[in-house]
Amino acid sequence: MDYEFLENEELEDEEKWNCVRERNIKINIAKQLIANGMVEKKSFSLQELKEWFSFKESDVLKIASRIFISTGNQFEMTSAFSVFIDKVVQSNKAAKESLLAAEAEYIKIYGAFYEEAKRDDYRAYAGDRYLKIFEKLKTIIPIIHWGRLPIFNKYLIYNREKNPELEMIEFYDHPDCLNALLNEVKNKGIVLSNKSDETLNKEMSFSVYTRRWGHEDRYTIKRTVNGWDCGFSTAGGECKKNGEGGLFANLDHDSIFYPRDGVAYALEKLWYDADDGEIDYEELAKRIQQLADWISAVEKSISAQPEWVGYY
Repeated sequence: MDYEFLENEELEDEEKWNCVRERNIKINIAKQLIANGMVEKKSFSLQELKEWFSFKESDVLKIASRIFISTGNQFEMTSAFSVFIDKVVQSNKAAKESLLAAEAEYIKIYGAFYEEAKRDDYRAYAGDRYLKIFEKLKTIIPIIHWGRLPIFNKYLIYNREKNPELEMIEFYDHPDCLNALLNEVKNKGIVLSNKSDETLNKEMSFSVYTRRWGHEDRYTIKRTVNGWDCGFSTAGGECKKNGEGGLFANLDHDSIFYPRDGVAYALEKLWYDADDGEIDYEELAKRIQQLADWISAVEKSISAQPEWVGYY
């Protein structure tokens, strides 16, 4: 297997996700500056990035340097980002006068079609009527987009592979995007948050039974901006979101039998659920131990192998 190829592929995928997050961060900055009458402000403190624009720790590490020049605790917009903000502000201002009428028309045309499509198991999207409706929406969409400046679900932007600001009509030519805009018009759009940082760098117990020693060993594990940090007396250290590294090194060192692929999937899911703010620290700690209990149950089951096998 070409591991170098896999590493390059992972880096490319990470860059795509960074671009997705960067888009939402930039639009959120514009929204907050407009809402608070601060469109002329170009420099911010670290605390302001977090409190005003919902920067997470990972945003400070991975996104801030792409749009700001940092000097000490101050972050000043790059010239390119400043130009972007000015264009968004002007587009937002131009759209405001027609926004209410455009939203009413959008609900009338697409809202009604959406409700009808739901009852029809969404088959209506494959017909000519949808194409005609989308044609009518082409003049309405830019007004609502610039007037509302919607934040999109990260998976939606990632999968569309189109820039909502530069390829607007092409981006919205998909039911999920039109539905997202409908939610925005109904004031049910996405609001950025950094509350997921509350689950960062907090120690959790990961107690696992080992046949080698005949008792449970207590590992510690913390969620970090890049993955996990695992601690134990024999081994430990940083690991990827899926546990590869310090955690698996610990388990392997003690010859613990565990469903590696399943555990890797579960750890990565837990990391993203916490990062998306879907679970808090208490729930994360509970699920981490549930995962450890699963490993313990599998490890104990190996004792059922016939004595003459002695494979595990």
